[in-house]
Amino acid sequence: MMEVYLSTRRSSHRNYVPHLVSFDVGTNFQGSDRSSMIELRFANQSGELEVESGELKLLISPVPSLAESETLQVRLYGVFGPKQRQFLEERTLYLSQNRTKWCEFDVSEAVQWWLNDKINFKLELVCLNCKSELNVRRAYVNALIFKEALRRKRSASPYDQTRRTDCRSTSSNSKSKMKCCRHNMTVTFKDLRFPELASIVQPKSYEAGYCQGRCPPNYNYATNHSRIQTLVHQMDRKFAKQQSRNIIPKACCSPSRLEPLEIIRVDPYNSAKLIVEKWENMQVTECACS
Repeated sequence: MMEVYLSTRRSSHRNYVPHLVSFDVGTNFQGSDRSSMIELRFANQSGELEVESGELKLLISPVPSLAESETLQVRLYGVFGPKQRQFLEERTLYLSQNRTKWCEFDVSEAVQWWLNDKINFKLELVCLNCKSELNVRRAYVNALIFKEALRRKRSASPYDQTRRTDCRSTSSNSKSKMKCCRHNMTVTFKDLRFPELASIVQPKSYEAGYCQGRCPPNYNYATNHSRIQTLVHQMDRKFAKQQSRNIIPKACCSPSRLEPLEIIRVDPYNSAKLIVEKWENMQVTECACS
C-alpha cells in the first residue's frame, strides 16, 4: 500500500485563464510485485471547478532485471471500494536498468471527480508483465483548472457511470468521453453503390478506421502548432465573447498517419484483364490532435 497525502501547493491567476494546481506527495512508497496502491487525499476546493487536464507523474527507480529494449505494460485504475474499480489508462513504460525515469498518466476525469464530487479514493497501478516490484520514489498530480461555473456538464461520478472502454467501444456515450484515438470502421465496397468501386474484385471489404475524441491540453499533439493553438484557444474564450467575435478553435482529432491499400480490379479499358493498383491514404493507422 502506498499512502500519498496530497496538499494544494499553488493556485492563482484570473478565473478565465486556466491555472496550475499541483498536488504534491510524499516519498515513502510500498507495493507488491504486480500492483501498487496510491491513496489520494485532496485539500478542499471552494466552488465549481472545470478541469482542463490532470496528469499523474511517477518517478520510478531503475529496474536491474529489465532486459535491453524490454518494455513494461501497466494499467491505472481508480479504486472506490472493495468491488468498485474504474479503468483510467493503459501505458507502455520504457524504463531503464540504471537510472530513474518519470512516467506520466492522464487522470483528467479522475481529478474532476476528486475536486467537484469531493471524493478521496485510491489509484491502483498494475503491471501486466513485471518480474519484480516497481519502486516508485516520488509522485504528484498537476492539474490545469478554471475556477468558474462549468460551461459544460461535468463528468459524472464514477459510481454512476459505466466502465470505460478503449477505442474499440461501440457505445456512443463512451465515445463522446474518450480522448482522441482511432476507432474501427469496416468498409464494404459494394454497399457504397459508387460506379467506380463496382469494378473492385479484391478486397471485398477492408478496415478503414476513423479518428474521434476529445483533445485536452498536452494530449497527443500532432505538431507544435497544435499545442500553441490550444493554449491560444484557452486564453481567447473570454476575450472573444467580450468582442463579439469567433473563438479561435482548439485542436481537433484527425488522422496523423495513413497507409495505402492494394486493390485488384477490372481494367476499365479491357474487361478481360485484371489490374493491381495501390490507392494511397486509404487506412487510418494513427490519430492525433491537429
